[in-house]
Amino acid sequence: MTTPTAKTPFKLVPATPTDIDAIAQIAGDAFQTDSHTLMKAIWKGENNHQDGTRESLPDLLSNPKMDVIVARKGSDGTGEVIGSIIWVKIGYENQTPKTDNDSAEKPVPSTATTTTTAAFPPPPPPVPASSPTSPLTISELEQTTNNAMTHYMKHLMPPGTKCRIIYGVNVAPAYQGQGVGSALLKWGTDKADQDGVFCWVSSSMGAWPTYAKAGFVEVGRLELTLDDYAQGVKWNVKNDEGEETEQDWGVYIWRWMKRDPKLE
Repeated sequence: MTTPTAKTPFKLVPATPTDIDAIAQIAGDAFQTDSHTLMKAIWKGENNHQDGTRESLPDLLSNPKMDVIVARKGSDGTGEVIGSIIWVKIGYENQTPKTDNDSAEKPVPSTATTTTTAAFPPPPPPVPASSPTSPLTISELEQTTNNAMTHYMKHLMPPGTKCRIIYGVNVAPAYQGQGVGSALLKWGTDKADQDGVFCWVSSSMGAWPTYAKAGFVEVGRLELTLDDYAQGVKWNVKNDEGEETEQDWGVYIWRWMKRDPKLE
């Protein structure tokens, strides 16, 4: 799908339950070329990523800790949804709301917020196969990635941390490269700067340059060869003529990235 040559006007607005199908569809479309997502789909179903997004959205939309923002086509914010982002607020529950007298004060970082971004220790080693004679499967892959997430969450968010997390950001393929993703990120990073808190994200392999452009720095990673878990199944890739060719899944890198607040 080609990207329109002219930039499309859009407006960021809070998502509503009527946006669920559009957000889920975009999430599925945005990961059509992500090797990790496509490999999982072989065992979990072709629409696993899209369906999982749709199932989680009702609870996310009703959760006060979540900011679900969509980019709507058109300058008035009434057009179709072309992108979305979900921001999670951590440690905000016991914060005293700001008054008008506080508005001019500079934000003060949380006591658990670091002022420099440093790398963390590597994650635990990959989970082995269930037995010496069994192959590695998608189950061991999921356990390994979950262990890595738990590991980095522990280092990123010790008790008392106040921060913002990117739960997910997606832009419809036809509108990528037009500033939609950058605007969705900036919505949250501006809030984080105002509050004096850091942000972090667990990035897919293809998204990390976008996060780096927004000021995120890699603090940890997990690197795995997906073919080790594919049980001999190859990646069927279509060329421009629609012909399928088999290729290896290759190495996939998950990056944990952190952005410290900009305090003026």
